Amino acid sequence: MKVFVILPILKHEAYEEITLKELSRVASKDMEIHVESLEKGPASIESAYDEALAVPGILELVRKAETQGFDAVIIDCMGDPGLEAAREIASIPVVGPCQASMAIASTIASRFSVVTILKNVVPLFHDLTLKYGVAEKIASVRTIEVPVLDLEKRWNEVKEALAREGREAVEKDGAEAIILGCTGMIGMAEELRDILKVPVVDPAPAALLVAEALVRLKLSQSRIKYPTPPEKVRKL
Repeated sequence: MKVFVILPILKHEAYEEITLKELSRVASKDMEIHVESLEKGPASIESAYDEALAVPGILELVRKAETQGFDAVIIDCMGDPGLEAAREIASIPVVGPCQASMAIASTIASRFSVVTILKNVVPLFHDLTLKYGVAEKIASVRTIEVPVLDLEKRWNEVKEALAREGREAVEKDGAEAIILGCTGMIGMAEELRDILKVPVVDPAPAALLVAEALVRLKLSQSRIKYPTPPEKVRKL
């Protein structure tokens, strides 16, 4: 099984290496994982504007993945940028970490919180809970106020902030599970589970295992929901 993981940001070798390392920890033995960033797009995704800039490059890599014989694609960002468009142009499963992690959290808890990066992305998460049909299950969206590109540099501070906000989400907001609100936080869930004593969903591994399940079950996106776009001239 071959899974193509799209990092929808400009080339960032450190994030590519970290993502591949952490995903390989949960991958099946027969799974090949390829991680690739964008040639053009934003340095990070922290707004709807950033998402829009990333989408053309995402769609280009989705086409590349299918042409090269990959079995599934993951768009590795918690905003799930370009997810619906990608599903329209691909016959192989395309998975978004936000949708995957919210589905998993909804399975193991009646209420969950998202702990994410910055206040300006909070409305995006509330919009996604409505879109994915889990708005009644969201206890809160909390932030650690650390930009995406600083996560790696401020790793210890980030872990402390996640623990603090996660604890507040559980004790004050009524969350029964926590979702890490940025795929750049990959690898932090296990330690947080030990601290918070509740399930903590790491969205990128969650997306990988959902993608694997879809491939093994021979399932992909419905053409009723995601019809193939009609042929016409399109210029970017």
